[in-house]
Amino acid sequence: MTIEFHAQDGTLLKGHQFTATHPKAAVLLNPGTAIKTGFYVPFAEFLAEQGYHVLLWNYRGFGESRHGSLKGSNILFSDIGRRDIPAAINKAQELFPGLPLYCIGHSAGGQQFGFAPNCNEVSGLITVGSSTGHFGGMPPVYRFKAHLFFKVISPISAALFGYVKASSLRLMEDLPPKLAQEWGRWCSKENFLFDAEFVNSYSGKPYYHDYQFPVHAITADDDEIATPANSAGLWKHVKSSQPITFTSYKSAEMPDKKIGHFNYFRRSHQRIWHDIVTQLELFETARKERESNN
Repeated sequence: MTIEFHAQDGTLLKGHQFTATHPKAAVLLNPGTAIKTGFYVPFAEFLAEQGYHVLLWNYRGFGESRHGSLKGSNILFSDIGRRDIPAAINKAQELFPGLPLYCIGHSAGGQQFGFAPNCNEVSGLITVGSSTGHFGGMPPVYRFKAHLFFKVISPISAALFGYVKASSLRLMEDLPPKLAQEWGRWCSKENFLFDAEFVNSYSGKPYYHDYQFPVHAITADDDEIATPANSAGLWKHVKSSQPITFTSYKSAEMPDKKIGHFNYFRRSHQRIWHDIVTQLELFETARKERESNN
């Protein structure tokens, strides 16, 4: 079922609802940046089969939430967390009243979650491949490619076409020019979005130091972005009143010996999918225990 809702500034966002027959909880599924929504559909269907209603959606300018040309667009990278994720949390609560709400965020979908002023309305967060995207924390070859994309390809494409034609290079979906620029600036800083230059420029405060829910962070030993250094760079800035736990998968133990930044959500890696459901069940058990003790 197609779902429509609006961010606070009026931007129309779209997604899909997946319904469980006997729901025990609901999941907000946040994608990575510039990744087509359809990539996550098999995983969303799996969650519904396991008893979770799901809202899978996409950010402004991407997937179903792209409206018209990106040429000259004012969309920023930080709009993901500051404008779009808050609206998606509200919509999920509206769609699934009376059920505990959990979030699964891939890459930026978990990384920017702490920007949302209503983030503490979820009962738990699972991040998948979420870290800082600092250039210096990437493997050398991938670091070179990232520098080439953000410092050469993106500005030239934006100057020529008014947006970044990333899809023609089969890298990702096309990018709004200011989004690519802000994203690249974050990547140039060791502290990424937590650098004082950026934090001081945003109105309101980020909520990364005030999580009131448990977090489980999933990475892989061959993830080119969420490397150990970049993962540590994110989580040193995040505090919660509930436990923050970690799992790092070994790519050598997977069927095709590869996970990278995207294979977490491929059918071939359903071992990870089952582990995510197990983590949701642990969250739910802990939630019920907290409620019984209050």
